[in-house]
Amino acid sequence: MITLNEAITAFYGAYRLARYDARGMSYFDTTIAGYWRSFYGAVFVAPLFLLRIAIRFQGGAWDASAGHVLAIESLTYVIGWLAFPLAMVWVARLLERESEYIRYIVAYNWALVLQSVAFIPVEVLSITHIIPIAAGNMLLLALVAAIAAYTWFVARTALNLAPVTAAGIVALDFVLSVVIDAIAESRL
Repeated sequence: MITLNEAITAFYGAYRLARYDARGMSYFDTTIAGYWRSFYGAVFVAPLFLLRIAIRFQGGAWDASAGHVLAIESLTYVIGWLAFPLAMVWVARLLERESEYIRYIVAYNWALVLQSVAFIPVEVLSITHIIPIAAGNMLLLALVAAIAAYTWFVARTALNLAPVTAAGIVALDFVLSVVIDAIAESRL
């Protein structure tokens, strides 16, 4: 079980990394226990995720039943939290960064919490048309670019990678997310 203090400290570390401060890494528990507890980030983001699903469902995004949508989207959520860390086991080995793998995934998971806290509300404002469609799309695009830069910095810092290699990690994360989402959408 994660303590509130550990979660707040890790969230602060993610915030520091978002400010491109490599010292943010010092706020994470990079032990094997800290690695497993970093997946509690999914629990913290889950309410926003469920709100997003409910709004999209109410808006007619899917023709399927609520139970079917909730099952597929929940499974996609869990797979999304696990697929990239699993892929990174192989990538870290390939890049000879096995010793940095745990610290990277801990930082990545907490960074994902911060990204979700920023992205999901903006997405909800956009899909509900609270903000104009064009403005919402521009804001989402700018946020995606900022998140990509943030993810690049986390990869570069935690894995001690060259800039181009860190960009490759970001591309892998993006492609994996797109594939998972496309498969999920095809089931709805």
